[in-house]
Amino acid sequence: MQIIRGDDYQSWIYSHGSILVAVDPWLTSTQSFPALKWLLYRHSSEQAYLIKHHLVQKVNYLIITAHFSDHLDLESLNQFSLDIAIYTTNAAKETLTNHGFTNTTVVTPGARYQLGNMELEIFSAGSPYHTSTFAYKITAGGSSIFHEPHMINPKLTFNSVDACILTVDEVKVLGLIKVSMSENEAHAAKARLNARYLLATGIMPSRTKGLITWLLSIAESFNSKSSILSICNKTGDTLTL
Repeated sequence: MQIIRGDDYQSWIYSHGSILVAVDPWLTSTQSFPALKWLLYRHSSEQAYLIKHHLVQKVNYLIITAHFSDHLDLESLNQFSLDIAIYTTNAAKETLTNHGFTNTTVVTPGARYQLGNMELEIFSAGSPYHTSTFAYKITAGGSSIFHEPHMINPKLTFNSVDACILTVDEVKVLGLIKVSMSENEAHAAKARLNARYLLATGIMPSRTKGLITWLLSIAESFNSKSSILSICNKTGDTLTL
């Protein structure tokens, strides 16, 4: 199985045989809060992998981990077929259905789903996201990947996974509510998950702008001289398991 960084923020692509799975795809030059763009927006620094390589129509499945606009970007999703199979949350399904998508499955912790030759297993996210998002493990060809797009559930452990995709740039709302992990927390989670590789997601949150960002305190580590920079650092970088 191959992991591909889909953009310069938090999109991922998994490839195994003829199956292509995209997670939280962002395909446009600017990602913004619907209707109120001044609240939250981010400009891409690199062209999305799926666009650059003309692979949008080759994607078989989508995983949308949250209904938030930086995970569910409608301008990007409108580039896919309306009947593409999507695995997501209840809140995200409502938005997707309202925009014409017809093949959406609401996932639940503990459930497993077959995505072609890949198996998707769902886990509860950590607080404060346990009611609005999810984490998952995807397995194919004897390899497994765990992805938590925000805060990991501290009770979660595995015998082993090949790679874990975690946040490494600490973000707090009003200096109190943590919504993204620090690099030290990510490395501790990697050890608890018995993972071989750590890949950083939600990178460089300081590139996100808008009124909401004034409520955030950010401590970035992705720009520092960290070992995580060597694995899937830029859009299109790959890791083959």
